[in-house]
Amino acid sequence: MAWKDTLLDAKFRGVTFPVMNVGRSGRRAIVANEFAYRAGAELEDTGLRARTVKLKAVIYGDSYEDQLDELVKALEAPGAGELIHPIHGSMTVMADAWDDEHDADLVDGVIVNMSFIEHTVRDIVFSADSASAKTDAIIAKADAARAAADDAIVRRVDSAFGSPFPRLTVLKDLFDQAKTQLTRLLDGTALRVILSDLDPLLYPRAYVADLRAVLDRALQGFPFGGRNMSFDASSGAAVALGSGLADFNTAQLQLQPSAIAVAPALPVPDAVMLEDAAAVQAHAQAHSATALAECAAIVLAGELEHPILERAEVEALAGQTRQALQEAMNAARAALDGEGRGLVATALRDVAYQVQEAALAVINQRPPLVRKESPISGPARLVAHAIYGDPSRAAEIIKLNRLGRRVFVERGDALSVYAA
Repeated sequence: MAWKDTLLDAKFRGVTFPVMNVGRSGRRAIVANEFAYRAGAELEDTGLRARTVKLKAVIYGDSYEDQLDELVKALEAPGAGELIHPIHGSMTVMADAWDDEHDADLVDGVIVNMSFIEHTVRDIVFSADSASAKTDAIIAKADAARAAADDAIVRRVDSAFGSPFPRLTVLKDLFDQAKTQLTRLLDGTALRVILSDLDPLLYPRAYVADLRAVLDRALQGFPFGGRNMSFDASSGAAVALGSGLADFNTAQLQLQPSAIAVAPALPVPDAVMLEDAAAVQAHAQAHSATALAECAAIVLAGELEHPILERAEVEALAGQTRQALQEAMNAARAALDGEGRGLVATALRDVAYQVQEAALAVINQRPPLVRKESPISGPARLVAHAIYGDPSRAAEIIKLNRLGRRVFVERGDALSVYAA
């Protein structure tokens, strides 16, 4: 078929213009690597350069000035626009250069030479809005929250130097209490970790590193239904493929900030000792809450690939995690001093927000739940075939409706099913 049979009206940003001739050119992006005292060059093909389109328009007639002004305005507008190429159709381009020529042989007319460069949208490899990025953001924000809490407790230790000996003794004991309580999670596995056990008053950074090591190692002892990529099989935990919700619930019981409590080992501690106890406790609670958020991130990331949990279970997981973060946030606001109070609370708030966004992404990836009447009487596989056309989705119907051992569904029974 000749191009004359499919010719289109040339148009840019909605402005139509007659065309005398058109041309399109392309180039490869070739990198030449040349070496001294060596003939030739090594060529590296790095893809295609942007294609260039050139058009020559002829505008004539009594009102050609108005048409020319309209075209020039379209050419001068910033950004990319749609060009209707007479032969190749719609293209997204940017106007690169143009000029208009008035000739004595063309009365009441003008020739406009235009050059366009094709605009190609870059493929985003890592999208900040992707569902998987939301679970990754939980871990990133949790690291930031731990770092803020660590900085706050280190500043408090530094400020304690020069204090009376009883305060320093009590402060060291408080750190030991906090570490012991966080180690309980590790005691539930067969895993062990080597700690520095340096004096937290002389080496506070070693103390916070020990806390991180304990919690990181403890999380390696939970398979989370085969979803934990860092799971250590030597932990003795059985890997049963599933949702990982049971492991999350186990970790949640031991990582609840309210379960961590330290107190001065003195009959009548003074006010400063009580403040130290509150600060050490708030620091440990921030670590436990962020560790629980990492557990939630592992489960939610698995849900994005292999959805198993019900909507209510996802909501409960997110709610429990956010509640733990809220408790840690309240403790930080009440116990930490100076700028640490605001920095830690803000960082924990960011973690809670990312947990909420990740849970929402998990929920939204599924079709909405609707109520339908069973069109037939029969076993779940037959009902699944009648509703979805796929008998393998029988397990989905059984779980959504908590049918349990009930294997027969009556016609007309109201069922919760996915819309698609």
